[in-house]
Amino acid sequence: MNIILVFPKPETAKSLKNVLRKAGYQVDASVSTVAQALQAASECDSGIIVSNYRLVDGMAIDIYDSAGKNFQFLMIGPKDYVEARVIPDVFSLSTPLHVNELLSTMEVMSYAYSRWRKKMRARPRVRSQEEQRTIERAKMLLMERNGLTEPEAHRYLQKASMDNGTGVVETAGMIMSLMSER
Repeated sequence: MNIILVFPKPETAKSLKNVLRKAGYQVDASVSTVAQALQAASECDSGIIVSNYRLVDGMAIDIYDSAGKNFQFLMIGPKDYVEARVIPDVFSLSTPLHVNELLSTMEVMSYAYSRWRKKMRARPRVRSQEEQRTIERAKMLLMERNGLTEPEAHRYLQKASMDNGTGVVETAGMIMSLMSER
């Protein structure tokens, strides 16, 4: 899990980084501006962003709006600011920040993040038309040359791909090249 800290004062980021490391979290980036946060987010793809509510070049909500739905977001700011801006899907903590509150919030966010990642991995992969054609051609070859039905050819491709540790598309390509040589 990628963690990005966004705080205008380097000493604040360093303190939070130390607290998180002691609790077993790895901080991947520590930046001080919205622009740097968005750059770090584009390099990480997904994770947790912990940000001060106000930054030199904008507000924390600018990061939330631009980083995408692949990130859990924790905004830290003054109590009146945080309470006045309740935003769905944004965790918030008020200052002064208490270590126990930070760590329990990070635990909840980590759990939510891991559930989201698991859900994303379980989603069926969408194949391009070219990949789908390759699979269909390989199944047709298997059906013609080996007398298999379509479900049998499909199962054969799946099993061969698992046995070889390759993807179904790559396995279909290998089958097509092997059978065209005969």
